[in-house]
Amino acid sequence: MPELAKAAAKLSSQTFFRRLLAAAACLSLVLNIAACWQTYHRRPLREAASRSLMAERSSFFYDSGFAEPVPVAALKLAMAAGAEPDAAVRAGGIAVYVLLFIVTLVVFWNRYNWACAPLSALFVACNMFFGYYAMEGSAHLYSLLFLVLFWHFFQGSGRPSGLLAGLFAALACLSRLDSALVVLAVAALTWAVRRGGFDLKRAGLALGLALALTAPYLAWQKAAYGNALYAQELGLRRFANTALLRADPRAQVLPGPVGPFSFLLRDGAAGAVSGTFAGLGRAIAYEVPRAVHYKFMFVLIFLGVYAAFTLKKDPLLFFAAGALLPALPLAAVPAGGLEIKYYLCLLWALCALAGLGLSETVAWIEKVAPRAAAGGNKEGRNK
Repeated sequence: MPELAKAAAKLSSQTFFRRLLAAAACLSLVLNIAACWQTYHRRPLREAASRSLMAERSSFFYDSGFAEPVPVAALKLAMAAGAEPDAAVRAGGIAVYVLLFIVTLVVFWNRYNWACAPLSALFVACNMFFGYYAMEGSAHLYSLLFLVLFWHFFQGSGRPSGLLAGLFAALACLSRLDSALVVLAVAALTWAVRRGGFDLKRAGLALGLALALTAPYLAWQKAAYGNALYAQELGLRRFANTALLRADPRAQVLPGPVGPFSFLLRDGAAGAVSGTFAGLGRAIAYEVPRAVHYKFMFVLIFLGVYAAFTLKKDPLLFFAAGALLPALPLAAVPAGGLEIKYYLCLLWALCALAGLGLSETVAWIEKVAPRAAAGGNKEGRNK
C-alpha cells in the first residue's frame, strides 16, 4: 500500500507540473504574439499586395499564380469573408502559428515522457522568429505545420495514418514546393534505419497520394507558363543572380527561370559540392545559432540528440536532418546570410529536441534522486 500511495503521489505531481508547464507555454505564446503584433503590425507587407492579386485572379485551387496554392487559397477565403488583405495575411499567419503550437503539444503528449510536450511547446512559443513570421503570414510557416503533421502520421501504423501522412505531405508541398525534399528525406531515412519494420506499402500509399494531389499544380504551371516549376525556378534565378553579383558586382544579371540542376551546377560539380558544404558550415556557425536565439538551448539540444540516439527516439532526428536539406544549396549564396524563414522547419525540430533533452534529464533526476537519498540515509544509520 505505501508503494501504491507513492506511485499515485508521483503521478499526481507529474500531472500537476505538466499542466503548469502547458499553462506557461500558452502564456508565452500569447505574450510572443502580442509583442510581435505591437512591433510589426504597422509594417507594410509585400505578401499582402502580391498574394492578394493572385487570390483575386485565381479561378480554382491550383490556379495560384507565382505562389503555391495553399497560402493563396487561405487568403482568398479570408478576402471573400470581407477581410482586408493585410489583416487577412497576418491573421492567417497567427492562426497557423497557434495551430503549430497545439500540434506540438498533441504530437508529443503521449509520444515521449510527461514533460516533453509542454517543454517543446514552450520553446516554440518563446521563439521570436515564429512570432515574426506569423506576422508576415509566411508560406514557410504553413509548410512547417503540414510537415509536422506528415512526420507524425508517417511514424504511425495502418492505412488511415498512411493516407493522412500523404494528405499532409501534399499540403506541405502545396504551401512550399521545396517541402518535397523534407518529405523524401524523412521517408528515406526512416527506411534506411528501420528496414525490418518499415512498411513499404504504407509509405508508398502516403507518397503516392502526396504526388497525386501535388501533380495538378505542376500540370497547371506547365499549361500556364510552359514549365512545371516556373514559379520556383524564378526564385532560384534570384539566388543565382545574387551569387553572380557577389562574385562580380559588374556582371549582367540574367532574366527568366533557372532549373534546380542548373542552379546547383552553375559552378560545376565541384562547385556544387563545395557550395553545399559551405552552406552547411555557414548554417551551423551563423544562421542556426541566430534562429535558436537562446544560447543555453544548445546544451538542451545536445542532450536531446543524445537521448534520441540512446533511447531509439530517432524519428525526430530524421525530421531535423530533412529540414536542413532545402536550405543547404542556398545558405552560402547571400553575403548577409540566408533569411531565418528557410530554417523554420529545423528550428521547430531543435525546439523539440531541446524539450526532449530537458524532459529526459528531469526523468533521469527523478530516478536517481530517490536512490541517492536512500543511500545517504543508509550511510547515516550505519554511522
